[in-house]
Amino acid sequence: MTTAALLSACAYPVHGASISLNDINQSYAKDAILELVEQGVIAGKGNGKFDPTGKIERQDFAIILAKALKLDVYSSPDKPTFKDVPEDHYAYAFVEAAVKAGLIKGVGNESLGLGQNLTRQDMAVFLIRALSVADIGKVEIGDMDSNLKFSDAASIADYAKYYVAAAVELGIMKGINDEIFNPTGQADRQSVVLAASRLLKVKEQIETPSEPPVQTPGPDEQTPPPPEKPTQNPTPPTGGSGGGSTAPSNPNPGGNPSTPDTTAPTVWLLSADALVVGENVAVTSSETGIVYFVPYSLNASTKAQLESFVTDKLANKTIVAAAQTETQIATSNLSPGDYKVYAVDAAGNVSAPSGKITLSAPQMKQPTLHFFDGRSLAIAYDETLNPLYVPSVNEISIYTKDGELRLPQEIKRIEITGQYILVTLAEPQPMARPVEVVYAPLSASTVVRSANGKPSPAFGPTAVQYLPDNVRSLLEELIASAETLRDNSTPGNTSDTYPPFAFEQLDQAILNAYSVADSPNSTIERLASAYNQLYQQIEAFKKSRLKPLKISPAEENASFVLNSNRLSVNGMSARITDSSLEEDRYDIRNIGNLIEVTRDDAFTELEIHYDPVAYGFQIQSEGETIGHIEIETSDPSLIQLTGGDQGIQVAPVPNVDQDRPVSLIFKVFEKDAEAGKIELPIRFDSEPPTVTGVTYDSAQGIFLFQSAEPVYSYPQTIPLRVQVDYSANGDFGQNSIDIFPLVDGEDFESGITQDKRAVMIQITPKGLSKLAGELPGGKFRIMINGMSDFAMNWQPEIHFIDAPKTQ
Repeated sequence: MTTAALLSACAYPVHGASISLNDINQSYAKDAILELVEQGVIAGKGNGKFDPTGKIERQDFAIILAKALKLDVYSSPDKPTFKDVPEDHYAYAFVEAAVKAGLIKGVGNESLGLGQNLTRQDMAVFLIRALSVADIGKVEIGDMDSNLKFSDAASIADYAKYYVAAAVELGIMKGINDEIFNPTGQADRQSVVLAASRLLKVKEQIETPSEPPVQTPGPDEQTPPPPEKPTQNPTPPTGGSGGGSTAPSNPNPGGNPSTPDTTAPTVWLLSADALVVGENVAVTSSETGIVYFVPYSLNASTKAQLESFVTDKLANKTIVAAAQTETQIATSNLSPGDYKVYAVDAAGNVSAPSGKITLSAPQMKQPTLHFFDGRSLAIAYDETLNPLYVPSVNEISIYTKDGELRLPQEIKRIEITGQYILVTLAEPQPMARPVEVVYAPLSASTVVRSANGKPSPAFGPTAVQYLPDNVRSLLEELIASAETLRDNSTPGNTSDTYPPFAFEQLDQAILNAYSVADSPNSTIERLASAYNQLYQQIEAFKKSRLKPLKISPAEENASFVLNSNRLSVNGMSARITDSSLEEDRYDIRNIGNLIEVTRDDAFTELEIHYDPVAYGFQIQSEGETIGHIEIETSDPSLIQLTGGDQGIQVAPVPNVDQDRPVSLIFKVFEKDAEAGKIELPIRFDSEPPTVTGVTYDSAQGIFLFQSAEPVYSYPQTIPLRVQVDYSANGDFGQNSIDIFPLVDGEDFESGITQDKRAVMIQITPKGLSKLAGELPGGKFRIMINGMSDFAMNWQPEIHFIDAPKTQ
């Protein structure tokens, strides 16, 4: 029967008004909708609505086909074919019936594609699969290319091209207009019903064909001899992508038996274009003969070449017993890689190759994830793992999310045992807080493998949470642990005790946890939240335990500076006290600027106070004395320490040997036991600072006298005094009459720079005005007294500086 004959019989009857659907009057598929609704193939949505332009999902189209074709929906397999269509799903029986009938093959990874909207090209695949090989072989399907004249034909997936061509040829489907098919567009309910109705009528016409009249040749007519080879009509494949050239419908019309067969067969791929080693490749050929599955990089134009590939164990072959039927080629002995299929007929003609088929190594199934406890994550496979392929911490990522922000969780250890990858986290995860896990192997050589070599698939991000079934009992156990911790801990402000506020917070957390654990109405989520809060408070309580006191220098490479000349000149020594001066002086040193006493926590503020009775320093916290500091010298023959009302006096002995090393030793005591000590070396300094450079900014009138060490001023004993003179001819001799003195505080100001690295002298505007009346050029003579270092060393400085010409 020809296609035209089929289409001429596809007139739709108009049904009566027994079915009331009030939204299909404007639908082009109104008659088909009424027809299939009355037959029970499809139903409306209630309230007189059909929703003709609504989308339809893949599982629902399986229901339509199963009902329309009256498939057996009562014989289900032992287990579901697809992981996303379990036994309790409303479409399960219909999907399994469609699978059994060969109509549906899924989208890969054991998934039907549940919830995915049906595309137009997939609808064509399902509809043509619904026509059996016997049915489709009874009609003439022309050249596939002639049926794919749509402008978007190139966008039709390879696996669907033949089905679309067949659906268009048989009149089951049409383009959305004469030029566009829209293969990936979503099929709506009215187009699905119309196509299903047309499918039923095509099947009916095929199954009850009219017999054409027998014509007797006239006197002048001769019956032509049969062709050498029977005409082969290509059969629409049941999946995958086609390739190669298309053979004509009648390769040898009117030929004679002696004409050699030179027409190559055509091969179509029925499988998907990505398979796993061990899965068969399904193909169909337009002629009987042999099909070859060969590496994509190898080309062949003769049967002998193809046979050599098989001999070298690079390719596989299978006999095609019947044309236009599915033929399976085994792949179990082949290596992963890219392949293609050739067909060879009985005359040795070799087809064009099919499209590319990628063969990958078989993988293990996706693992499941669960927590053994808050720190231990199990990645469980259904096969025993090879312990030599333990993933690294760079290949497994575990993180929580705060909005779009990822918070990585530190992994402490990864190990393999049996069927599990066990990941131990550095910190426990709170109950009911989702974490996301990603496994991304760095290379093929490091992929996790089963004992028999199958690799693990990469996965993630996969969400998992720690939420055991026995949360209530775990909460009760945690409450008991918290009470034991509290009862065995000591409040206080010394080492190994706990601050009072920590007890208050822990007591409150225990009470809150009791109220949740004792309530029979507490949900598992509320129990988990109470567990998390109490756990966090227990950890905070443990961290509040006061650590032993520690002592360290206040500054790196600090030292205690002494000047033996001060003692011999005026008996001045250095006093260590608890003074609150802004900065230390040689004679008064704040102990807080020499040492630091701390604890390794953020809960305690410590203060150091001098005790004039005990001649020592007390360490206090919140007004209570918790320890004390003792000061010693490493060599009493060099350094003398004397307690006084205001601090500890430190002085070198007369004529001290400054080359001998000596230190001050600071010891910290807590609970009458020494907790730590440091030595602060004493550095003797009797050398005055030296000027290393002088600069003059004529625009600002600023002189800078840079020092090799920090500069200090001691107004009571060594005040800083500066004298500035100017001479136009540069003669500052005793008899010179050309010396112009500047008045301190009026014509210039002096002081020490903020960084203490220079003495600065700035000529005031009044001074600059006075100089403007002098002759151009000349010199300044600047005398500085009291430019001291910290140890009160100083010497007079006299400098002569050229003055630039004034304008």
